[in-house]
Amino acid sequence: MDKLEREPHIAAVIFDLDGVIANTVYYHYLSWQQLADEEGIPFDKHTHDEGMLGLNREDALQYLLGNRTIDLSLIQQQLLLNRKNDYYLQLINELNYANLLPGIGNLLVELHAAGVKIALGSSSKNAELVLQRLKIRHFFDFLADGNSVLNLKPCPDVFLHAAESLRVAPTNCLVVEDAPAGIEAGLAAGMWVLGVGPYERLARSHLVLPTLAGIGWADIVAKVDYYHKSGR
Repeated sequence: MDKLEREPHIAAVIFDLDGVIANTVYYHYLSWQQLADEEGIPFDKHTHDEGMLGLNREDALQYLLGNRTIDLSLIQQQLLLNRKNDYYLQLINELNYANLLPGIGNLLVELHAAGVKIALGSSSKNAELVLQRLKIRHFFDFLADGNSVLNLKPCPDVFLHAAESLRVAPTNCLVVEDAPAGIEAGLAAGMWVLGVGPYERLARSHLVLPTLAGIGWADIVAKVDYYHKSGR
């Protein structure tokens, strides 16, 4: 785990999207499953969650295809990606505020009231649309997504781009993530990292919570401060 040797001061929070703000991860799984079934590729939810969670769509396709990649041209691979994205867009058509994961709505309100800057740091290329459907776009000062940078997670670029655009030093940013690739990206960016989900998957984070339900901004600040003072 990367230890940050400094007095913590969080001026910005950068959220991942899928699995942190809304359970769109399940819609990604369903759209990949449909594509895999049509192409005759063995696939299930365990394969998705263990191998593809947090990857951008190009890397996820490579994982799905495995050795089959060598038999497909780049154009054929792009056509597969387009099909998968079409399935995903159909599935999220009915997204609304009720689809926010527990605790997110209240946390966004608290951050906004406290004057903490809010950004998105996601590999998704549909992030703008998803936030609009969820009715929370107005909370975000900046969106860094799959259209913003060349190198996506686990590279730190998307988080560094968000911090630079917010004019906040990386050391004063907190990343909220649910996937190992995102955790590594946040650590590589030199930011505080809060993992949301199973500890065994997110143990590299500075802090891990099973859920954000019932967690307020003051609670998170206190946990970051305790982590720093405990010398972990």
